[in-house]
Amino acid sequence: MKRDMTKIENIKEEDLNDINKVTNAPEMDENLPGDIPQQALDDTRRVKVISPGVLVAKRFFRNKLALVGLSILIFMFAFCFLGGWIIPYDQKEVFYKNDIILFDYATATERTTYENYYIVDKDSIHYSVRNMVNSYITQMKAAGETSRVVYDSSNNKYTIKKVDDKVYVLTFDMVEEIGAYSNYFAFGVYDTASSTATLNESVTNESLFITAVQTSITENTMTFVFDGDTFIVKRGSTKVIYNITKVLVDGNFAYNDETLGGAFESAVKANLSAESFMFEGKTYLLNNDNQGNYEILQDLGVQEALFASTFVFDRYDTIAELSGDFKIAVFGAMEGGAANFVFGAKSYSVEEDESGVTVISDITGGTAVPFANMSTFAVRRFNGEDTLSISFKMSLSQAVLNMLEDNITETHFNYYTILLDDEGNEMLDDEDNPVYGVAEFTLERKLSNFVLRNYQEKYLINIYDKPSATHWLGTDANGMDVLTRIMFGGRISLIIGFVVIFLALFIGVILGGIAGYFGKWIDNLIMRLVDIFNCIPTLPLLIIMGAFFDAVRMVPYTRIMYLMVILGILGWSGIARLVRGQILSLREQEFMIAAEATGLKASRRIFRHLVPNVMPQLIVNATMGLGGIILTESTLSFLGLGAKYPLATWGAMINAVSTASAMVEYTYIWIPVGLLICLTVIAFNFVGDGLRDAFDPKMKR
Repeated sequence: MKRDMTKIENIKEEDLNDINKVTNAPEMDENLPGDIPQQALDDTRRVKVISPGVLVAKRFFRNKLALVGLSILIFMFAFCFLGGWIIPYDQKEVFYKNDIILFDYATATERTTYENYYIVDKDSIHYSVRNMVNSYITQMKAAGETSRVVYDSSNNKYTIKKVDDKVYVLTFDMVEEIGAYSNYFAFGVYDTASSTATLNESVTNESLFITAVQTSITENTMTFVFDGDTFIVKRGSTKVIYNITKVLVDGNFAYNDETLGGAFESAVKANLSAESFMFEGKTYLLNNDNQGNYEILQDLGVQEALFASTFVFDRYDTIAELSGDFKIAVFGAMEGGAANFVFGAKSYSVEEDESGVTVISDITGGTAVPFANMSTFAVRRFNGEDTLSISFKMSLSQAVLNMLEDNITETHFNYYTILLDDEGNEMLDDEDNPVYGVAEFTLERKLSNFVLRNYQEKYLINIYDKPSATHWLGTDANGMDVLTRIMFGGRISLIIGFVVIFLALFIGVILGGIAGYFGKWIDNLIMRLVDIFNCIPTLPLLIIMGAFFDAVRMVPYTRIMYLMVILGILGWSGIARLVRGQILSLREQEFMIAAEATGLKASRRIFRHLVPNVMPQLIVNATMGLGGIILTESTLSFLGLGAKYPLATWGAMINAVSTASAMVEYTYIWIPVGLLICLTVIAFNFVGDGLRDAFDPKMKR
């Protein structure tokens, strides 16, 4: 229906010409042309002329969605830039709190595997035996055996014997190498290809010696006599090499230490065909390598090699850990069935008390003083230190036994002990004396381990604190205020968006203006460059650059600068195409012909007359592109390619709670950030749509 232009409520600003006609029409009809009255300058009936800028502004502010977007953007800028000055915190500030936590105090582990205590040098026991002691004991228990004979890979004999349910001993026949005896001597090597010989000893006539070697090889006798000595020839490593061996009539003895005399050597020669022989009441062994070489060994008899036990030793004084020699002395006394033993300058007794705990007592002074306990439970502080008192260990061991008997996984008990401070160290009074008190402990079973905990006040980083009056949006995983980091993160995201857009506009307007105005080969060259940039895979390139920045440990602020430059360089091609297309349609119009006729330089014609006519499209494009840049930066930060800790960005804050459980638990972190990202992007799009409609009303219709 056609509007009635005579009614005020139907009149709009763009209809000013029609208003003028309606207002002045009666006067023009009633008066002759020569009688038209003159109107004052302030007469309301004069035609109102509105500038294009004011007209665009009026159209923009008439768009309700555009006003909503503008309001959101004003709030965002005030929130991010002014809020950071108002809030009393810094984005890098870490907050702490005193909290009561369940602190890991100690562990109790039942030792079920046997530990080796070596009596002899470890390397003198073959690795195939010493590494299999636990397996042998397990097999013996299953078969109900008290002893078992085993052999190593060299067929040496070992025997494992049961001393106690928790102690076993490994013995072996110990031998000592005395020396070596040889009937032969490696005299040299003969080469049939060159008819030369390399000798280890000189001979009276080397040419006759070589002839004798050649004759023995030719006649296949492989033996000959030269200068009263017998030589044996054997084929070597190749077909042309032969080894020459000299037969020693009296043989050659080599001793490791001192010589044993002629009688001993005669005994060795007399028993070369035997594996062993006796000399002066001692047994000797001969190992023949079938090459005329004999290894001479002395049999020292059965020797204890190691004890294997599951016992754990706990001293009453906790001054120092007991030595391995002391533990071997205890096992030796148990093996011999003795109740007492001597170690060093003191005497000790080993006996089992009423509770079944084996107690080692110092009886040097005539009175039994408890020295150490033996049990299968290793009770240590959680950090591995053996500084707990013997009474505490016994109480904890008894609690573990009760748990095993009742088949439960958790129990509680109280103990009067030294209290710990918030760093896990023993509390001391003003005189550096330990502070004692009753501590409540929780004992929890975890597989084969028992973990002891108690509640203690600790000075901790205030991570993932719930929203409160102090921290309106809580704290994050690093104990930093979420609201503060959202403000500072918004600064970075908005600054990156504007810098990238301005950089892309600067490059795109210059290259697009030049291409559109000059055309021809310049236009073709610049457009091919645009095509190349359009073909660059942006995300893979950014991932590569992010990995490079991580490798060189680039500082966060420098990283952001490079990120802005890279995004700006990759985003100018679309703007260049837009400017080129607009200038192609404008350069042939009358005002450009007039500008060219006045003799203006090409640069002035482009940037003074053509580019301003493209500005409406550029403003719309830039406004709508800002939201995309902010979304891209947030995505890159979410993938770990943007700004790094401790700087905050919206994408990095969402990345901190990227797991499913974290998103459910810490909604007060990612939901506000996600809403701000969405609102900012939508606001820029609303403003962009409003500017587009304001600059070109025909687009709206």
